[in-house]
Amino acid sequence: MPMLIEHRVVYDGIQALNYSGSKELLKSPLHYQAYLTKTREDTKALRMGSYVHRLVLEPTAEATTPRFVKAPECDRRTKDGKAIFEAFTASIIAGQTIMTEDEWNEGILIANSAKLALKAKSIVLGKTEVMFMTYLGEVQVKCAIDGLGEDDYLYDLKTTEDASPQGFLKSVRNYKYNLQAYFYRQAFEAAFKIRCKGFRFLVVEKTPPFATAIYELGPELMTNACFDFEAALKAYKTCTDLGEWPGYSEEIQTIDLAAKATTIPPIQFA
Repeated sequence: MPMLIEHRVVYDGIQALNYSGSKELLKSPLHYQAYLTKTREDTKALRMGSYVHRLVLEPTAEATTPRFVKAPECDRRTKDGKAIFEAFTASIIAGQTIMTEDEWNEGILIANSAKLALKAKSIVLGKTEVMFMTYLGEVQVKCAIDGLGEDDYLYDLKTTEDASPQGFLKSVRNYKYNLQAYFYRQAFEAAFKIRCKGFRFLVVEKTPPFATAIYELGPELMTNACFDFEAALKAYKTCTDLGEWPGYSEEIQTIDLAAKATTIPPIQFA
């Protein structure tokens, strides 16, 4: 049976292979170890992505227990403005994120566009923010799925600069979203013993007109994802068993334009 996880801080603290870690592992086990200890920087892109996810996937929770708060409009160079802002920051509780007014309003527009896209296709997410841990063979994995559709599809929400087919395909290749789709589906079906129809991405642009699209990935992308997935699982188990996390090969290698490295090479341990 899967271990359901209610809180993100608990999820983040669990040592198990996830999609993001798998991407790093496909570079090298050494990159994966660096990923585990890397400090996550607070950027506008991360704030906006988390904010939009919250508004779309957990609107009721955000209304009752806000994770995001809007900073007051004030001139912090003046005495009065400084006092207003200090009073505001003093009211912030642990776990809350401060948004500028522009970020606040922009996030609402993006989220509303995403909600309309779901409504237009009569897509209802029965459960959202589903976090769990399970085993795939002998490897412990964890997943955080954005939404379980009542249509038996798994859904993931992406904010992007370009939601066109060509633009999103570029993102799929850059960020290995096909690996995410394959990883999440395999883990979900193994954990809950439920066969889902597939994995879909709800994509919304971050700038006007906040255009949206819903995509499923084709067989070639998913076949490549299968190879990457198996390579990541094998590398993770091998490195965990041996307690060694090497980087790139120490041998001199020849690469060329025809080379197509879609998976990590065999791990050479000393």
